[in-house]
Amino acid sequence: MMLSDYLNLQFDVNGKTFKGFCMRIHDDFHLTYAVILENCHSFCVWLDEKTSKWCYSKYAIIDQKVLDQIIGQLGK
Repeated sequence: MMLSDYLNLQFDVNGKTFKGFCMRIHDDFHLTYAVILENCHSFCVWLDEKTSKWCYSKYAIIDQKVLDQIIGQLGK
């Protein structure tokens, strides 16, 4: 799976359009992205290599469907 360092985002969830971007943060522990969405708080998502699951920061107070869309686009 090839992930880019920068990804523009635009998608609809429950009739609401979300726009923003993800930017890769280089750290020594995980594959991590900062997520910035218009009219929302920014937060981080990262891939836990031990479990192969995407995780997100406690500041990601956002609908799970929105998180699923973001993670799905990162995996393309």
